[in-house]
Amino acid sequence: MHDQSRIGVRIRHRAGGVHPRQDSCCLMDVVTFDLPCCSTVLALLQMRFLFVIGNLSDYHVPRYEALAKLAIARGDKISLVEVFGRSGAYLFPQEGRIAFFQGSPPDAVTLIEGASETDHHWLRVGNGLLTALRQYSPDVVVTLGYNTYYSLFLWLLKVLGRRFTLIYMSDSKADDGRRYALKERLKQALVSGFDGALVAGEKHRAYARSLGIPMSRSRTGFDVIDVEYFSAASRVALASASTIRCNFGLPARYAICVSRFIRRKNVDLLIEAFCRSQLHSAGLSLLLVGQGPCGPEVRDAIDRLGMHRHIQILGSVPYCEMPALYSLAEFAVLPSAYDQWGLCISEAFAAAKPAIVTRTCGVANELVLDGINGFIVEPGDAATLADRLVKLSTDDALRERFSQNAVSTVRRWTPTLFARNVIELADSLTGAATSLARNRGAAA
Repeated sequence: MHDQSRIGVRIRHRAGGVHPRQDSCCLMDVVTFDLPCCSTVLALLQMRFLFVIGNLSDYHVPRYEALAKLAIARGDKISLVEVFGRSGAYLFPQEGRIAFFQGSPPDAVTLIEGASETDHHWLRVGNGLLTALRQYSPDVVVTLGYNTYYSLFLWLLKVLGRRFTLIYMSDSKADDGRRYALKERLKQALVSGFDGALVAGEKHRAYARSLGIPMSRSRTGFDVIDVEYFSAASRVALASASTIRCNFGLPARYAICVSRFIRRKNVDLLIEAFCRSQLHSAGLSLLLVGQGPCGPEVRDAIDRLGMHRHIQILGSVPYCEMPALYSLAEFAVLPSAYDQWGLCISEAFAAAKPAIVTRTCGVANELVLDGINGFIVEPGDAATLADRLVKLSTDDALRERFSQNAVSTVRRWTPTLFARNVIELADSLTGAATSLARNRGAAA
């Protein structure tokens, strides 16, 4: 029989849990009650996370796995709700997601297996989320975006009195196209219902602040990639360079641009700059990896400029094959009019390749540092872009220095950063338990 003792502990406010004496100046209260053993104390101190995502694509798998690993190590509880089993953004199979669910992860559920984010299942999604909230009773809900309809449902439940801390993940920033005052005011009213935000970088934190999330209630690290995987896979690919070139029909030397073919990505401007640079005369080709509604315009631009022998297009390439394409490239380019972040640049850096990006890409001055590990140019400036293409292509020493710096820079932008900042943000929003209790929980 366990010895019972009367002890005082500091616990979180939790819906449906112990109701301690209210203290208006503190998120935590000291409660005295009888406990049968220390495991009961740890259960009270345990934080319960619910991670809600539209589709657990290959990019999100390592982020969630890192978060789950850290949460479990602390003695916390974490559950996953994937709203849709199919991705609306990627046409190829998500091998990382498939492997994740084949491992039968605990407390992970897909609400609608045969649908994607582009389908409309409002009632089924709402009922599924409500069931998950009842089942898992989370202290903290982390959801993708503030305007996805599953996030709006969670927001509404919180407004109506559901007791949980609500954190949204986003990579929006102020210069993502034209902003309209009325729309921004509506966003402010919406975002005020969230408790915190995990965003991509400092520019994104500044935008979240403009929407009503103070800097103290936001953290960076949303748009991270599995750097270790990309680095290792890229090194392995180098050992099979001839086979990879044969399989993809790759040129001997090339710069790579991984981008959807949509207007704001400025792929046509990159084609113009590449033609202007005359680098094709020196044996450098341009590899475009992507597809989209502007595909016919991209091909027309290539033909119009007589670049069909020097610019190659690969359509949809699976995530697991991308390290090989980066490993054999000389550098990466992202010429967007604006881009929320630019995960392709994180991938290029992990493969030890420098990059040229526009100032309005999220990675600019966050990951890409002008003259240190790449170049930053103004969007729409084909002449400067052509000049930087020439510099990075013809100066081997510069490219090697940029490559080494790229690897050093990207090392911190990992799923571990994502996990640590989610946990830190959750602790700061809910009120952390005493250090002793948390340490005991992590050791249990």
